[in-house]
Amino acid sequence: MAKLGKPVAAIAIMAAIIAVLLTLCTPRSTSRSSSLSAAGDAAPPRPFREGAIRVLVLDFDPTIADSGGRPAHRAFGWSDPRGLAREYTADVETASGARMRYDVVEWRTVNEFPPKRDGFRYTAATYAACLRQPGTCHDPDGLDYERVLADQRVSALVDRGEIEEVWLFGGPYFGYFEAAMAGPGAFDINGDAFTNVPAKRPFAIMGFNYERGVAEMLHDLCHRAEATLARVYGGWEADRLTTTWARFAANAHQSKGRAGVGSCHYPPNATSEYDYGNARPVESDAADWLRYPALRGKRSRVTKDTWGGPDYHRNYMRWWLGHLPRSDGVGPDGKLNNWWAYVTGFDSLRSTASRGLTP
Repeated sequence: MAKLGKPVAAIAIMAAIIAVLLTLCTPRSTSRSSSLSAAGDAAPPRPFREGAIRVLVLDFDPTIADSGGRPAHRAFGWSDPRGLAREYTADVETASGARMRYDVVEWRTVNEFPPKRDGFRYTAATYAACLRQPGTCHDPDGLDYERVLADQRVSALVDRGEIEEVWLFGGPYFGYFEAAMAGPGAFDINGDAFTNVPAKRPFAIMGFNYERGVAEMLHDLCHRAEATLARVYGGWEADRLTTTWARFAANAHQSKGRAGVGSCHYPPNATSEYDYGNARPVESDAADWLRYPALRGKRSRVTKDTWGGPDYHRNYMRWWLGHLPRSDGVGPDGKLNNWWAYVTGFDSLRSTASRGLTP
């Protein structure tokens, strides 16, 4: 490589100094895009990984002026949304055996409070009052999803194949569903179905709270899986083990003593909701589901130590997701052996029907 001459080097140095000064003096914009790996400002897009789900992040993180101009997640001492996204992405890829992989292709930090369905927006002062006294929080709480998607021109990105999923980050009382869907044929995945959004295909919208942690993000995905598989199998009743999905999700407390892998709220050995740290031992066929569809009926003891602590919630979610069937082919019940295909691609519900299989 040729070396720069002195005059050229001097010009290059001055240009670099000017670029730095311009960066430092530029005010924070309402919406800023960057890659996931960037610390804040825009960065070149990363190479896309083949087979990964392309994600657009809309991170509503308004500046709180009386905190020294810090974004909300820092002003209130909450988690860094970028760190949460990295850990969540890694957990999901590991748990799914790489059947569900994410690429955050664009990260937009939106410097404002999101709009409610009636048009209301918090200010820094009214939001702080809401956190101090929840009785003062705005009602209705729900986010105006259609407006946000339109303002951010999400449908165009979906139609061009640039993204396949949206993640919303925000604080408590921002009005997010844990998981929603928009587009033609959208259905309930633990949130409203926004069928009027003018996109050519349905897509998921995950609602993540940076006041919470990765456990809650995995919990959101768990509910999305539950809702999707209940739809695939024509319903779900915990005490009626008449489908493959119901037998997978069985827990001893609700399923007349029969324990499978459990559900989002009820581990196999739970005696109440969210009972992830229960030491009670039960006999479960959870390990057998790792062989699906070649089940043998083998049972073994399950306790809280099966998924381990100290974060029993997060570890249970990883364990649960890790047991979702993911083999190739079609099972004896006419459904795909790879249940992740249903969770990741809602078009697969229609594509199975077009091949003569039950969706």
